[in-house]
Amino acid sequence: MSRTLYRVYQSQINNEKTQGKYYGRLVATETVGLEELAQHIADHGSVYTEDVVFGVLRKFASCMLEMLEDSKKVKIEGLGTFYFSAQSTGVNSLEDFSADNIKKIRLRFLPEQVKQKLTATRLRAGINLVNIATLGESLKTGGNGGGAGNGGGAGDDDEPIVENPD
Repeated sequence: MSRTLYRVYQSQINNEKTQGKYYGRLVATETVGLEELAQHIADHGSVYTEDVVFGVLRKFASCMLEMLEDSKKVKIEGLGTFYFSAQSTGVNSLEDFSADNIKKIRLRFLPEQVKQKLTATRLRAGINLVNIATLGESLKTGGNGGGAGNGGGAGDDDEPIVENPD
């Protein structure tokens, strides 16, 4: 059975509402790359071998980025929609605004609500939450080949698990 790990931490934020209170934070044991995802798909009864699936996924990733950069949203049926958003600084007049005022571009994801009903309530009901403190030491540090993961970027295989930042 799958399990989603969490870690309990105490807030150190200097705020009377949150300081000293305990909160949960999800923990990733590793970051799975395209090769691992391709192997996983191939292992699930796909008629395609791992190398064919890997090639399709690599092309998918590069084409998806190209479409996003061309001001398009990318909808993956049954999963959701990827799109860019921007954060900019304000100016007093339309004439004063330029592309230099756009400071951050973020990649966003909106889960599909129709077929999978990927709502927060359904996600919470559908996962098996396990406190990482209750597991053995090898799982807490990523075990055999589990690198650090915080939702992005590959971790070194020998790094301990790191918490997802807020």
